[in-house]
Amino acid sequence: MNITELAGTTDALGDLVITSTQKQVGYIEKIVMVYDDGDTGADVVVTAEDATSEPVLTKATLGTADVVWYPRTPANKVADGSAFTNVAEKIFVGGSTYKVVVDDGGNAKNFRFLIYTSDE
Repeated sequence: MNITELAGTTDALGDLVITSTQKQVGYIEKIVMVYDDGDTGADVVVTAEDATSEPVLTKATLGTADVVWYPRTPANKVADGSAFTNVAEKIFVGGSTYKVVVDDGGNAKNFRFLIYTSDE
């Protein structure tokens, strides 16, 4: 299991963009936001960055506690490619870096995220 840690401090507008440097290959198991001192109501978007930007997680109006998310994507039917409504799969990243964008996090507030990626 690989763990990518992304941490940073918001600017005066409460915004923050953090991009990892190491590319990951595998399945995203979970994302942990370790609460530090961010304001209530922050919005967070996590993407996997390679040739395109693939959305992994979007959360709005966060609270002020540690949070664990298990992002998944709908599985697709073989017959026509449409999404199942009751089956979800882990998100696969193939040589991607991660980017976390925080909005409305408060002035000079600290945020830390741990993204766990596995081979299975």
